[in-house]
Amino acid sequence: MKFVKALSCATVLAGCVFSSASAADMTVGFSQIGSESGWRAAETTVTKQEAEKRGIDLKFADAQQKQENQIKALRSFIAQGVDAIFVAPVVATGWDEVLGEAKDANIPVILLDR
Repeated sequence: MKFVKALSCATVLAGCVFSSASAADMTVGFSQIGSESGWRAAETTVTKQEAEKRGIDLKFADAQQKQENQIKALRSFIAQGVDAIFVAPVVATGWDEVLGEAKDANIPVILLDR
């Protein structure tokens, strides 16, 4: 239960970034590592619940433990013109190019990790 509370708090804090009155008009991309653990499944569930509660259109992508899938998802989110991107990166390196593309598109990227 403590773990779920901590996860909920983290998700709510991230949600506060989008707490303006126009949150219902927002589209956010979320690239999740995968669902290899109960923690990741809970992170995904809480993120989806918080987005729905705030009226945010959440575009979700399961990377299935592959960085190349996450990079494709981020590029797709950028092409769709989302307002922000959440990413739980599968690895720590290799993100410079796609993060630069998000920066050039003026799309903030928020890193999620446990």
